[in-house]
Amino acid sequence: MAQITEKELTAIEDELTSEQTLISKMKAYSQMCGDGELKQKCDSIAQKHQAHYDQLLNFLG
Repeated sequence: MAQITEKELTAIEDELTSEQTLISKMKAYSQMCGDGELKQKCDSIAQKHQAHYDQLLNFLG
């Protein structure tokens, strides 16, 4: 595998931080929801961003 540059590593770290923020927000929104459908949508979005986060970590692996 090719060596990643410092700039690329910084971009990946920024993306990991963004994904973590989205996961946290969606989980918090889900807990605040009274509407079951909206709660499910927030949970689904959180899971999608968790998958993105995991893929980025695996890339760095």
